[in-house]
Amino acid sequence: MEPLFNLESIYVANVIGIVLIAVMIVCNLWRFQTRSLADRNLLMMMFLALTGCIADPISYTMKGLPGLLPRVTVYATSTWLFAANMLTSFFWVRFLSFHLNGGMPRRSRIAMNAVVIFGLVLLVINIFIPLVFYIDEDNLYSRTFLYPLFLAIDYMLVINSLVTYFKAKAKGGFLKFFPIWVYIVPILIGGVVQSLFYGISVTSTSVAVSIAGVLASLQNEMIYHDQLTGLFNRPYMNYLLKKYISRPKLCITGIMIDLNGFKQINDEFGHAVGDDALLMSAQILKSAVGNVGSVIRYAGDEFIILLNTQDDAAIENCISKIRVFFDKFNKNESKPYALSVSIGYHKFDRKTESVDAFINVVDERMYEDKKAFYVAHAGMERCKR
Repeated sequence: MEPLFNLESIYVANVIGIVLIAVMIVCNLWRFQTRSLADRNLLMMMFLALTGCIADPISYTMKGLPGLLPRVTVYATSTWLFAANMLTSFFWVRFLSFHLNGGMPRRSRIAMNAVVIFGLVLLVINIFIPLVFYIDEDNLYSRTFLYPLFLAIDYMLVINSLVTYFKAKAKGGFLKFFPIWVYIVPILIGGVVQSLFYGISVTSTSVAVSIAGVLASLQNEMIYHDQLTGLFNRPYMNYLLKKYISRPKLCITGIMIDLNGFKQINDEFGHAVGDDALLMSAQILKSAVGNVGSVIRYAGDEFIILLNTQDDAAIENCISKIRVFFDKFNKNESKPYALSVSIGYHKFDRKTESVDAFINVVDERMYEDKKAFYVAHAGMERCKR
């Protein structure tokens, strides 16, 4: 039987995908050495896309050839391609959740894991009972009645990622420079084209294109991150405040935080330990603030939180959590230093004050708290502006 596909075009499409992924891996080795949870999921996506670009042409080459080896090969590669497409969407949702929110709600994680496990079990059953696809006597592949179910799972995961993204964006301060369409559009187009036209093989290559877009966006994001702490930096704060000014419905509160006795840590233990203290402080602040605001390294040992509310109870709760989290750190961690902070806050009134005036007020209120701290701890360094 004459196959209904063009091997040359399939080879070309997948070789392009392989080369693109290889270039991405070489250019981003440093990223994967960080071993962050977001980067681990991104690495898994790249691995799945790479193996998909390899399995796809092998599968098409063996289709229509007589014998047991081609039959086993077509079954194995087709099964892997179904699994890889689903797992790519799975790891994409995880990547976005970790990158946007630092994690995934337990219920969402359990539900998503259950759906993916169900899909994998179905593929195993399909080897014995053709529910998703089957290989006929000519070793040609055909879809069966449960094929749309796998499409539904893939698109459900993509929709889940969109919900995750827009929820985080609505809360403010998260990945304003991460255009989600760079991932969604290529992979949706590739999936639709391959689903509608059997014999066209572009899904794995479109995933590679999507990942390349994600990596380019992440590279752009680095401009707005502090290299030491990983927090947003001052240019990002300026950008974010301009956005708030242009959106009158949004209300924010600025919380300025300064480490007490930081100069003594540097003088007594050295700048390497001082950097560690800054890194620990950044992690504490991120944990305490969570999704209610953006944590920014303002300058030196000063941090600013742009809180997405002007509710007094929410502000007091955030400040209380910050102090509690620093106290827990000092009790539980065996560091050569202890961390404490001075805190001041101010609600931004866009109608009566400029951005500079807003920052100055927050700064002044933080220094009032700092002066009170040094009065109570007279032996420590004097407050310096």
